[in-house]
Amino acid sequence: YASRAAEKLRRFDMRACAMQVFMRTNAHNDDPKYSNGVSFALEATLDSRDLVAAANNAAHALWREGYRYAKAGVILIDLYRPEDLPVADMFATREPSQSEALMATIDKLNTRFGRDTVSAGGVVKRKAWSMRRSNLSPSYTTRIDDVMQVRVL
Repeated sequence: YASRAAEKLRRFDMRACAMQVFMRTNAHNDDPKYSNGVSFALEATLDSRDLVAAANNAAHALWREGYRYAKAGVILIDLYRPEDLPVADMFATREPSQSEALMATIDKLNTRFGRDTVSAGGVVKRKAWSMRRSNLSPSYTTRIDDVMQVRVL
């Protein structure tokens, strides 16, 4: 989620200065219930590596063994354009120009070759679930090829 949120940040040329991470179980079954979240400040960033690392650390702190989680997420808050940042960060942990160049290259590769072609280190994408499309209903109103043809005899 953090990696995808970082892509959207870069698309709008924004920087996140805070993040919220949450997770919860299903409220509508008989499993044990758990819901928790945490919000925290970040160094102003659009770097996927920073956001994924921060979200991962928060998720490890929130995780409780023995629960079946139904929902988790990341919310980026306190967003700024680079020129609107309250204070220029003299003590940045990453070189902003190098970080922006790397992220721009990753975004170009993902645009050209498909999403998640290149992703933040440590992110493992599993293709465990996908929709069955064999019984998909025709899209009569949105695809000209699916419009029914009627012949008069």
